[in-house]
Amino acid sequence: MFRYCILFILLFFSFFCFAQRDNLQQKLDSIESLRKLSRDSNLDMKLRLEHAQNASKLSLETKLDSTILRSNIILSYMYSDMDKGDLYKNTNLKNLILASKLNDSVAIANINYGLGYFYWEEAKTDSAYFHFYNAEKMFNALGDLRKEGEILLNIANIQETTKDYTGGEATAIRAISLMETLPTTERNLDTLWALYNLLGIISERFEQRDQALEYYQKSLDIASKMEYPLFYEFNSRNNIAFTLREKGELNTALEMFQELLDDKRLKQISPELFVIVMENDATTKFLNNNPDLNSIENQFREAYRVADSINDPTSKINVLGDWANFYYEINRYEEALKLNTENYNLAKESDNNDVVLKALKLMSQLEGGEKGKQYLDQYIHLNDSLIKNERAFRNKFARISFEVDKIEADNEQLSRQTLILTIVTIALLFSIVFIYIIITQRARNRKLQFIQKQQEANEEIYNLMLAQQDKIEEGRTHEKKRISEELHDGILGKLFGTRLSLDSLNLVQTEEAAKNRSHYIDQLKTIETEIRKISHDLNSDFVSDSSFIDIIKALIETQTTAYNLEFEFSNDDAIDWEEMPNKTKIHIYRMLQETMQNIYKHANASLVKISFQLKNNVILCAIEDNGSGFNVNKARKGIGLKNIDSRVKEIEGKAEIFSKIDTGTTIKIFIPVK
Repeated sequence: MFRYCILFILLFFSFFCFAQRDNLQQKLDSIESLRKLSRDSNLDMKLRLEHAQNASKLSLETKLDSTILRSNIILSYMYSDMDKGDLYKNTNLKNLILASKLNDSVAIANINYGLGYFYWEEAKTDSAYFHFYNAEKMFNALGDLRKEGEILLNIANIQETTKDYTGGEATAIRAISLMETLPTTERNLDTLWALYNLLGIISERFEQRDQALEYYQKSLDIASKMEYPLFYEFNSRNNIAFTLREKGELNTALEMFQELLDDKRLKQISPELFVIVMENDATTKFLNNNPDLNSIENQFREAYRVADSINDPTSKINVLGDWANFYYEINRYEEALKLNTENYNLAKESDNNDVVLKALKLMSQLEGGEKGKQYLDQYIHLNDSLIKNERAFRNKFARISFEVDKIEADNEQLSRQTLILTIVTIALLFSIVFIYIIITQRARNRKLQFIQKQQEANEEIYNLMLAQQDKIEEGRTHEKKRISEELHDGILGKLFGTRLSLDSLNLVQTEEAAKNRSHYIDQLKTIETEIRKISHDLNSDFVSDSSFIDIIKALIETQTTAYNLEFEFSNDDAIDWEEMPNKTKIHIYRMLQETMQNIYKHANASLVKISFQLKNNVILCAIEDNGSGFNVNKARKGIGLKNIDSRVKEIEGKAEIFSKIDTGTTIKIFIPVK
């Protein structure tokens, strides 16, 4: 019989496993179908996004990390294509954690690559650098030279933007050494062109213009090998002409600018570059002392019109800066000021601090006087701030590089340690089990000791409460004794003397005796007044039947005085506190103490109301304050509230908390009477 039971269990388990496997396979098939639909370019983008989101949700049900990661990566591509930047970022940050958990190097590298681009477009250069640097390390380890070279280009661009020209130059040269080992493809040529163009820009920043021309010429040679070279050739030729102008070779520069403008394809391929060439040509003509100032002015105006028509703030900024300088040089200050002000505002909106600096400097020259001095002060302040920021960025990049390299070294060390730990773990497994048993037993013993100490502490608290009650009783006894002595030694003595005097006078019926009797009657009235005074003292100084509730009153008065709180207190006379177990009274005392401390620390209250009511054999203790309140659903329980919960459970009661922001908090504690 037992054998049949075992066989039945095995068969049932096998059937269950097959059913689970079939269900999982169905989900995986559905996920793959949804992924394909999300990549179908014939479908509407919103529908494709919906398929990608459904694939991601269904993947979560499989609880397979690799499946979840793959679906989420596809979903992040959809967010990128639809310009949903925040969703793209948040999804990929989660993907990065999951890929790290799976130790998927390719996914880690690509996700960091994507996040680097995202932060670069958001102008968050430190975050972009961090993710690019991580991606470059991963692609280097994977041997993917193409992507490593592309990422080094991005890092070099970041360094150039933050004016780390030396670092950017070194990074670009390193990237070129990688890219030149790869096959001549359009993508690789694009990267090489960008790298040589960047080296030309950096050389121009260093005012090494002959070297800049060599780099630009190299980029021009690379462009000629490309399938679609025009955009790249136009850029390189414009950069060469600009550098020649800066070298003072104005006529050669003008010839090159004019050749570019005569090529009708330039404006079609890149209106932005067309604007730059027009503006460069107009500026160069002015620097070359071209006497036709109206023609130069009209060329600036046309360049601005084209920039405005394509709604390109960067192009407008470039034109406005040189146009304003042109007006300044020909002493048309009012027009120069107008253009420079527009340029300043556009540069501020675009966070183009280099242009803001130039605009402030020109503004100080145009305005003059006190106002000009203010612009000059702003220029100096901003320039100093930018220098500090650039230095901070370079330090931050160095720190990021150091920390990432350190993490890699730590990971290698960790891998070696993991192998050793695995061997040691297996060897110590039985020892750990044994130690666990011992620790568990000791923990139980400590728990019992703690409970015992807690009981002792509760008894000590109650003893202190009783001692306080004894002191009250002792004070009452002393006061009774004092009143007794006053009655015996004072009032009774006077009464006795007065009674004897009246008795003796009763035997004499003279006018003098009548006068004396009147005097003694007045003395009786005085004694009556003294008795009334003692009676008043008795009513004022003592409360009859002082008990547990007196201790509670003393606690409330002490705490509220210390915490600078007003209080209202009420007690239901129907509650028989004498019959209440000491354990319950101790917990009530401590809960009140804890609650008032919480009100003082957190509530910012000015009034606390405390009441005891007896309903249906249950004591309701209510503590209400008029403080700031809190969100009961969102608040995390602190030690105070946990202690109250623990004590309520100890007396088999129940606690409820009601709170409203800016109104106050009410705590209701229900205590069963046994």
